[in-house]
Amino acid sequence: MCERLGEDVTNKKTNAVNKSDADACRWVALSALLDGARARGANAVVDIVSYYKQNTFRSPATYECYAGALLAGVALEGVYARVD
Repeated sequence: MCERLGEDVTNKKTNAVNKSDADACRWVALSALLDGARARGANAVVDIVSYYKQNTFRSPATYECYAGALLAGVALEGVYARVD
């Protein structure tokens, strides 16, 4: 069973110093999803799409992340849920 707890957009940035682009992007994406899920009592996020500059990018395997020398950031939209 899946109880939907609401949809939201998160826009998060993280320190990218001394991290590869891939590591910084992975870190910021997981952090954004975990923060939103914890705040809602969810244990899952479904229907995730990238939402950079309010442009939707849908992919079952990838997301958009913008990484530079100092910062990496993602904007994600998803549905928070509690699954059995």
